Amino acid sequence: MDKGALFNAMMERATLPLEAAVKLLDERAAGDPLQCLRDELMTVLRITVEDPKARRVFEIAMLKVEFTDEVDAVRVRRRESMTQWQERMEGYLNLALAMGLLRPGVDPRNAAMGFWTMIDGLIRNWVFEPSTYDLMELGGQVLDTYLAGLRAR
Repeated sequence: MDKGALFNAMMERATLPLEAAVKLLDERAAGDPLQCLRDELMTVLRITVEDPKARRVFEIAMLKVEFTDEVDAVRVRRRESMTQWQERMEGYLNLALAMGLLRPGVDPRNAAMGFWTMIDGLIRNWVFEPSTYDLMELGGQVLDTYLAGLRAR
């Protein structure tokens, strides 16, 4: 098995808890799309903290993989994951815009990219040195601050 195939198999095992959590969140009542977005992102943080297997895979994927031609599947996998999450977050933000929940001038695509970079950065830095901060506490505060800036007044 080549390194790319091995990496993809490892990522499949790690994403199962995330996909299960998102499925559960999808099944609940829609309500406020901004709250739904927050709930999903907090679930990602919670799984990172509570699931040692997922955390280990994130550590490998974020900190220990060299993007070479031999493991180009790693880069492709990361791009696909980023695109899926970006589209999902953008969908919530577009719905919030249609409901008048976003302040004027907020671009859902750019706001979704902001969410992605925040979550990715929080997880990456926490996985590198977990004792630096409480991922759940800081993550909730960061998300709430960002959401407050997006919400219509």
